Amino acid sequence: MDGTTIHERTPNVATDKEVLFSLRDTPLLEQGTSYDPLATAENLWVNLKVYASGGENALHSHAGEDHAFVIMQGKATFTFDDGRTQIVGQYEGVMLPKNAKYKFEADEAENLVMLRVGGGVRDAIGLDNLTTFGTPKDVTAKTSFADGVIKVGDAKKNGETAKKRVYAEGKFFAAEEDL
Repeated sequence: MDGTTIHERTPNVATDKEVLFSLRDTPLLEQGTSYDPLATAENLWVNLKVYASGGENALHSHAGEDHAFVIMQGKATFTFDDGRTQIVGQYEGVMLPKNAKYKFEADEAENLVMLRVGGGVRDAIGLDNLTTFGTPKDVTAKTSFADGVIKVGDAKKNGETAKKRVYAEGKFFAAEEDL
C-alpha cells in the first residue's frame, strides 16, 4: 500500500492495571482477513476481525472459551450445528458458549468488521504465552473443527483466512476523520 502506513497491533495486556484500546483506523481489505488484538487480561480477551469476504467456513467449536461476536460493519450468515442459519447485521451479535459448533460467511457487499470478545476458565495462569492476536495459547489449543481436528486459523478449509491479506488502499474502519 503505497503512501499508507499500517500499524500492526500487538497484544495490549492488562495484568494489574487497566488498559485502553481503540477500533479506530483499522485497515479494510480487498482480500483475506485480519485478526487484531485489542486487549487481553488473564480470563478475558478482545479482538477485532476484518473479512474481505468468506468467513470461517468450516464448522468448529471452542472448548476453552465462551465468546461473542458483535458486528460493527457489514453482515454475516452464521450456521449452527443443527443446520439453523441466522443473518447477523451491524450492531447485532451472537453469543457462543464453549463447545457450540458454528461457522459464518461474510456478505461480500462490504468488509465484515467484528468485535470478538472471549473468556473462560483457563488451565494456565498468567499471560506469558499469548498468540499474536492476544488469546492465551492454552485456550486456542482447545479449538477444533467438527471432525475433531485441531483448528489452525490459516487452514484451507477455514476459508478466507487461508488467503493472502491485501489491504484496500486508503480505506479504514472508524477512520479518525470520519468521526
